Amino acid sequence: MFRCHSEMREKGIMLYFSGPVCQSVVEGLGEMMRRKMACEERGLALAQRVFAVLVEQMQNIINYSDTVPPEVRCRSAEGMMGEGQVVVGRNESGFFITCGNPVLKDSEERIRQKIDTINRMNKDELKRYYKEQRRREPDDLSRGAGLGFIEMARKSGHPLAYSFEPISDTMSYFAVNVRIAGEANQ
Repeated sequence: MFRCHSEMREKGIMLYFSGPVCQSVVEGLGEMMRRKMACEERGLALAQRVFAVLVEQMQNIINYSDTVPPEVRCRSAEGMMGEGQVVVGRNESGFFITCGNPVLKDSEERIRQKIDTINRMNKDELKRYYKEQRRREPDDLSRGAGLGFIEMARKSGHPLAYSFEPISDTMSYFAVNVRIAGEANQ
């Protein structure tokens, strides 16, 4: 464990979580990161952006992880539950928040299209697109409001990096990495 801990510290990893995610986990990890950044005297604006992206990433795990059967996902005492991983770290260019969870292969193209569309937009286009999407009803396949990727792109100011890795005939492991510029070594 110590070797793992040391390797993560060397890579700038501040938080690593793997397992079931429900709303109380989101709230707990979010608050812990907010306090950690405040203790390290990070700027409030930077801390808020990291916090917001972390919460969006974890909400995606809750809403879109396809390893938890729907009957369990909907009947958890705290509401919906998903399973995945979250990593928050810092490097010379700022912070990174990465999350991953299993998704159905049938979902890959829809997710790619959403992220690729967002990645082609500048700041003003993202703002307009966000407002348009807020007025629309979520699509039938959405389990949330459908604004998470847009919000992450707006908070980060960088394109969202993502990947899909096949894990079975019907499932892929979806990972998305969000960079947030800021002084990592204050």
